[in-house]
Amino acid sequence: MKSEIMSLTLALGLWNAPAVAAATEKQADSICAATAYGARGDARTLDTGAIQRAIDACAGRGGGVVLLAGGTFVSGTIVLKDHVTLRIAPGAVLLGSPRIEDYTPYPATDVPAIFVDGSTQNKGNGPYHLIHAEKARDVAVDGGGTIDGNDRAFWDSDPQRGWIARRARPSPLIETVDTVGVRIENVMIRHAPGWTIHPLESSDIRIRGVTIRNDGRGPNTDAIDIDSSSNVLISDVDIEAGDDCVVLKTTARRGRPTPPVRNVIVSGVICSSDDQGIKIGTESQGDFSDILIANALIYHAPAIYRAPTAGLSFSMVDGASFENLIVSNIVIRDAATPFFLRLGNRGRGQTKPVPGKLSGVQFANIVATGGSLASSITGIPGHPVRGVSLSNIDITMQGGGTAAPTSVPEAEGDYPHAPMFGPLPAAGLYARHVEGLSLKGVRFRNVAPDRRPDVLLEDVVDLDSDFAGSIRRVP
Repeated sequence: MKSEIMSLTLALGLWNAPAVAAATEKQADSICAATAYGARGDARTLDTGAIQRAIDACAGRGGGVVLLAGGTFVSGTIVLKDHVTLRIAPGAVLLGSPRIEDYTPYPATDVPAIFVDGSTQNKGNGPYHLIHAEKARDVAVDGGGTIDGNDRAFWDSDPQRGWIARRARPSPLIETVDTVGVRIENVMIRHAPGWTIHPLESSDIRIRGVTIRNDGRGPNTDAIDIDSSSNVLISDVDIEAGDDCVVLKTTARRGRPTPPVRNVIVSGVICSSDDQGIKIGTESQGDFSDILIANALIYHAPAIYRAPTAGLSFSMVDGASFENLIVSNIVIRDAATPFFLRLGNRGRGQTKPVPGKLSGVQFANIVATGGSLASSITGIPGHPVRGVSLSNIDITMQGGGTAAPTSVPEAEGDYPHAPMFGPLPAAGLYARHVEGLSLKGVRFRNVAPDRRPDVLLEDVVDLDSDFAGSIRRVP
């Protein structure tokens, strides 16, 4: 048995060459094959209990690897424990049970609150999960295999939207809460019934080499939602999702002071969605700071029924602070709006809405084509967005605009979303209530002639620009 485990260990690339002799026996002993604890992997038997016994046994030894290999393992909620890796071998599948009764709610007190506006789980964020960890240390999911959320078992068809969630569903599919050391690596995740990966109030997170394929018409099938968490690296991910691809947010879900999102790197992303590619907000009850987003391609995949509404979308609308964001080396193809930056005053979670702050944002080396609605940078009266720099930006819009609206609504308390203002009086960029705007090496073009100016600035002070196109300024 040990020789078989060691052979599989070699095949999965787990061999530590500098310490082979010392590590071999320990590594073999720390692998808990789920089949040894009663899992069948026959795509029919519910294997939840057997997988959980393997996890508990591994944790009892001080940690190790729980191995799913050679089959399709049907499961409800499984709970990862300290120092345990769930390893799904190439060719193996962890398949979510089609019965919500097989899932344990965490926390159970959230169950009565999951139905919102005819949908469920507050648009995706609820208590049922396939993989869960809470107050754990050093947990991981890896191995080269597949996690399948069994999405359509939990949806109802809808003539307008394709699918709608009127019943409880396992969403987020994978959730960690108050956990230090989270690694999700080298797996395929498909058919999530709602949100896919959701670290909540966690830290030291690595999501690498992950492919996500969700139904483009599925209800809120976000790919990666980083929530009130810090020290995060997301890299080399390939996403098709039926909502947003990568989101940073602070939801205050646990009803206590909301930890910030900070110290985040998102790099090496290929993504397509029917809504927004890479987003910060809209839930913004905690602070955001020190975030780097780089080396991404945002596009319209054939499997997704419509192009993204926005390539890049960053908003602060619930009273917190947002500072120090760098976005660089991005290609955006066919998103309706290339980028959207918003300071508003929705005030979710506040007794009386009080605006937050948004400052220190740099966009550099961005190429976008195929857009139909101008990018925008907007604050609100008396609360400007501060310190925004655009450099080496080349955006080609569809053009064809013939008339500009005479006024743009402030919409201070509205949901922040690129189309929120309606048609804009600029073909390329509309900026309002901004203090400190730099435009260097920025170029806007239109495929069809457009009667609107390339850039319209309203209540923008401290402009530093070498922009050669048409600019209209409104006091």
